[in-house]
Amino acid sequence: MGTIASMHVGKGAVAGGASLILLAVAAPARANSTVPAQATLFARSLAPPSYTFHLDVAMAMRHFPWLHFRLEGTGVYDPGESYVVHFSSVPWFIPRQQHSCDLSMLDPLMWPNRYTYQEVGQRDDETLFALQAIDDPSLKGATVAIGPKGRAREIDATYSDGTHIETRVNSSDVDGFFLPATMTADIDEPHLSLSADADFKDYDFAAQELPQSSSP
Repeated sequence: MGTIASMHVGKGAVAGGASLILLAVAAPARANSTVPAQATLFARSLAPPSYTFHLDVAMAMRHFPWLHFRLEGTGVYDPGESYVVHFSSVPWFIPRQQHSCDLSMLDPLMWPNRYTYQEVGQRDDETLFALQAIDDPSLKGATVAIGPKGRAREIDATYSDGTHIETRVNSSDVDGFFLPATMTADIDEPHLSLSADADFKDYDFAAQELPQSSSP
């Protein structure tokens, strides 16, 4: 699975070994797809500048041993380039190399460099897209419901190991921009079921304070 779509836990760490899964996302790659019509409109008229935010996530196992735990991190959004959370507070059993989370599936502006996709239908005021990760064979596919303001409302993703993740996103106005406020997820994988509740907060549009990339 891609990025922090799964954070694999060592065998015996929790309930005999498990995967802590937050979101149905995939690793970056190159694509030939064009941006969906809704996202194009969003990019021209409503796209926010770069910003940072905080993400608090409450996780719960839906079976014995009924563990509850939290993750806290800081996210960085760079329009069309990256949408990543770096967790600074995580449970002891999550490997250090998996302390980052790619949220690119939430924003169609991020899709061209990560997924191939096509419109597959309408549902009320939502447009449904089928996504395939370009560089993550563990993702079998995902269906994303995009609202009229160009943001994901629901994501339904399946993985080659049998994992199924349903994610729901509620967005709201933040300084004139329509951005995620809360997110919930139901995660079902072989021998493990989890729920996740996340809060996006402390948005900061001071772009000059964003970390600078080390790449040329």
